[in-house]
Amino acid sequence: MMYELIFILNNMETFKWSDALFLPENEVWDKHTKGLIQDPDDIENDEDELPKAAIENHFIYTLSIQSIQLIVENAKRQKQNISDDDLLEAFLFYYDHDAYMDFSDKNTIVIEDC
Repeated sequence: MMYELIFILNNMETFKWSDALFLPENEVWDKHTKGLIQDPDDIENDEDELPKAAIENHFIYTLSIQSIQLIVENAKRQKQNISDDDLLEAFLFYYDHDAYMDFSDKNTIVIEDC
């Protein structure tokens, strides 16, 4: 299924832990970017590395739902009234740095587990 990225970040509990997020390969991602939630192992044949819908839409594997759930959890623990922009920023930061963003100092990388 396709969803806006901000819907995905705000509704992580509705997705299966075995799924993953696929986003457009050649786009700058924002809150309104359409993403595909699908099981990454749901491939047509052994030669495919991505699900058919991801290939057809020129999407790339972004992160597992488990990882995104942890990103959202970590951000909400740090900031009580977290905004959509904050969630997006935490997601993008993690994707770029493979680490959680520290909301008390946005130049600091938090490497601890949730």
